[in-house]
Amino acid sequence: MNVCFFRHGPAVEPGTPGIPDDARPLTPDGRRRTRAAARGLASLRLGLDGILSSPLPRALQTAEILAKALGLPRPRTSELLLPGSPAERLLGAIREAGGEAPVLVGHEPSLSAAVSLLAGAPRPLALQLKKAGMAFAAVDALKPRPRGTLLLLLTPAVLRGLAR
Repeated sequence: MNVCFFRHGPAVEPGTPGIPDDARPLTPDGRRRTRAAARGLASLRLGLDGILSSPLPRALQTAEILAKALGLPRPRTSELLLPGSPAERLLGAIREAGGEAPVLVGHEPSLSAAVSLLAGAPRPLALQLKKAGMAFAAVDALKPRPRGTLLLLLTPAVLRGLAR
């Protein structure tokens, strides 16, 4: 099985008056950049077959953009992908997502910590998914210990470049 970890796109800044952190949406420019990154992801033809998202608006809006670009069904949501989820818990979302190549849409630093754990790093790798960036990994096992191989790590700028 393969899995794509995709960070939500650029959202309204934290601390914006009148917008609680858990209600922050994508900005208009964030939507544009995320659409371009999603087209770049689609151009890779990775066989992605479903999307599971954090329920927060910025992640769910990103997931909806991805679903349209990838020609996939409407995203489902999971509490396992909320900000601050421990890596072990977040990896449980892979089972919840089902399919052979799901996309998990969530937040940092949880996504990069989960990629690190899956890759077998003794501590979190020095990586950070940028907003609308992605990591793609082959998953060998989730239990008793997560094991996999990081295959791709792409910035949003690279993804947008692939869309051209």
